Amino acid sequence: MPASGSVPWVRVVVSFVLGAVIIAAVYWYIRQNSAEYEQGLAEILQVPTGWIIALVVTCLLNILVYPFTVLVAVPGLRYRQGFVERQAGFLVSNTIPGGGAIAVGTQYSILNRYRVPPMLSVAAVSADAVWTYLLTLGMPALGVALLVLEGRRNAQLTTLAIIGAVGFLASVVIIALILRSRESAERVGRVGQRLGNWLWGLVKRVPPDVTDAVLRFYDTAHDLVTRKWLALTITNVAAQATPFVILVVALAGIGALPERLTLIEVFAAYSAAILLTSFPLTPGGLGTVDAALIALLVAFGATGSEAAAADVIWRLVWFLPQLIVGAVAFLIYLVAKRRDPDEPAATAATG
Repeated sequence: MPASGSVPWVRVVVSFVLGAVIIAAVYWYIRQNSAEYEQGLAEILQVPTGWIIALVVTCLLNILVYPFTVLVAVPGLRYRQGFVERQAGFLVSNTIPGGGAIAVGTQYSILNRYRVPPMLSVAAVSADAVWTYLLTLGMPALGVALLVLEGRRNAQLTTLAIIGAVGFLASVVIIALILRSRESAERVGRVGQRLGNWLWGLVKRVPPDVTDAVLRFYDTAHDLVTRKWLALTITNVAAQATPFVILVVALAGIGALPERLTLIEVFAAYSAAILLTSFPLTPGGLGTVDAALIALLVAFGATGSEAAAADVIWRLVWFLPQLIVGAVAFLIYLVAKRRDPDEPAATAATG
């Protein structure tokens, strides 16, 4: 029998080894395509000033819009507090392989410090995670549908879209059944428990209490989702859309849009690449998402150098600034907690 603390260490080691393998593969891929990246760098250096300004504006917009998903979920929470909670969560989830679960705990701790009631904290963080998950699964199917309306087809993208659509529809049905009533949630939990018992039995591990987790989700999220589903949807769509807008501006700035690509093709490529973030092999999907995005953009008509340049700009304008902002937000939280470990920083309304 392994020690109780050994399993998490095994998971951490496996995650980092797997991440190292993926990063090594990405490094090999970049080396093999170094000429395209060199040409892409030349493309970046030639971006007109007007488009650079547009990139700066969209970068700021992305950072400023991101906190609104928690602000609509927690009435009375100040923008500064929502900013710290969301940006710190982004940092944690995108710097650790499989860091989503750790990010949830971090966000929950921050909301507790702001005197958000525990049940509301859990509901807000859970609802945000569920909406992000649903949008990530649903966007590829929408992208393919738009391509079909445009008269275009792509076999690889269609496969990803089908996977996303099946996952999206199944998730919507399951979530709807869970939120329908406590009795319905309990039935879903029992089915999930049987599946969990079988899966964990294959690896000789003790399964989690799925039924309890489902009932806790119902107890915490039912009222919030029922009252705020539209606001949650709008703010999460906005948070997902701003990185896409940055990619659009990047492609326009290097001259690939609309000369070689259409807006629908860019959306289809972006949504399919983002789907890979659901499989957190590397922090923030670094490398895996980029390789998929570049390949799809090239398949739709961009040159290799244009696709590489757009991807680099996208990472530099969307991902890197938000990581830096997240680090600052997390530091603010840690400093405030160290100075005053017993007193919450502020009070959020509970209504």
